[in-house]
Amino acid sequence: MERGLDLNNTQDINAPIRVLLLGSGTEVGSSLLLLSKEKTEFEWLCPDESLLLDVGRRAELDAMQFDVVIDALSLRYALQSDYGKFQSALRYLSEQASAPLVMISSARVFSGSKGAAYAETDVPDSSEPYAKSLIEAESIVLNNPNNIVLRTGWLFSGKGDDFVCRTLGLIQDGVNLAYKDDLIGSPTPVSDLVRVILSMVNQGHYGAQNKGVYHYCCAEEISWIRLVEAIVATSSQFDPKAQVEVEAIGDSFPEVQETSAMQRQSLSCRKIFNHFGIKQRPWRSKLRGLVKELYQAN
Repeated sequence: MERGLDLNNTQDINAPIRVLLLGSGTEVGSSLLLLSKEKTEFEWLCPDESLLLDVGRRAELDAMQFDVVIDALSLRYALQSDYGKFQSALRYLSEQASAPLVMISSARVFSGSKGAAYAETDVPDSSEPYAKSLIEAESIVLNNPNNIVLRTGWLFSGKGDDFVCRTLGLIQDGVNLAYKDDLIGSPTPVSDLVRVILSMVNQGHYGAQNKGVYHYCCAEEISWIRLVEAIVATSSQFDPKAQVEVEAIGDSFPEVQETSAMQRQSLSCRKIFNHFGIKQRPWRSKLRGLVKELYQAN
């Protein structure tokens, strides 16, 4: 039988899945740890970045005896000057036949010029430096036919410097939101992506033969300025400054727009539903809840 994410854990079917998590301090990595805290079926191994970047410490990685690797670091790290060293670690881990690797990538590997949602069979074609780094890492990971690349949409978590936090910060500072409306995509809360990752790893552990490239983002694509408008509209319930921005956006961007010139970085997610039974969820309620939480916390 062809091996996908079959982890061959035959000695004890109740033993936890030992996951080597690359990037435990990133938005995705920390959410994986937080949202799986009560899930006894996962055991997390979280090496420091210094270990991953040091070629001389490969034996320390091997000694961890993991069942599967999750790369949550590339999304955050792809523009770092030493990303090549991390790619070397990806190459090493990808060549280890004993443990499949799941790399989290982005819709940003596509230029957006297709004019329709991208399928897994579409060839990444963005020339942006960030995208080119991710494309190279994807190629490394996919050299092992047992690995998975999971591309996702515009992630938001309300932590760090994601666009929700940046937008709220600009509102509170009284800065005009001069966003260019030339991009269409699918916002996706990190918590929803975590749900998907855990489901894929769990199914693979118990014999699912799925591998290769998959796409997941939330349902409903939207233009960038309309996403900002959605953030601001919720903020206006808590901050009078936001109401001013709602009116300004409405004046600057009328309801009927010419969208043919926009870049479309949205993803088709039929394959992940067909192979894993994973359904897309809406993002608007998560966004509203997140904005409310951030205001209440301040």
